[in-house]
Amino acid sequence: LMFNRKKAVHLIVDGLPAHKKAIVKDYVASTAGKLTLHFLPGYAPDLNPDELVWSHVKRNGAARRPLQKGEKLGPRIHEQLAQIGRNPKLVRSFFRHPCVRYISDS
Repeated sequence: LMFNRKKAVHLIVDGLPAHKKAIVKDYVASTAGKLTLHFLPGYAPDLNPDELVWSHVKRNGAARRPLQKGEKLGPRIHEQLAQIGRNPKLVRSFFRHPCVRYISDS
């Protein structure tokens, strides 16, 4: 992310403990202001585009039909996420949602 970077990067992250580790803080400090971490509030699903993806999965996929005998939830979810990833228009729509427009310039 930072390799050969000319402009500063403002990275929005959630409260995952790994984001707050000393090694991360040290790395951010070593970038001399070229990387800034902005933390989402402790519970802010409405500000997190990941939550929009999971909401889509629940509304349109895995939760819409029961698992069949012998079927595992993990592979079904992975396939649905892969389908989402192959649909650039859908992926962009998550970032255009009014609650997460802060992420992009559009």
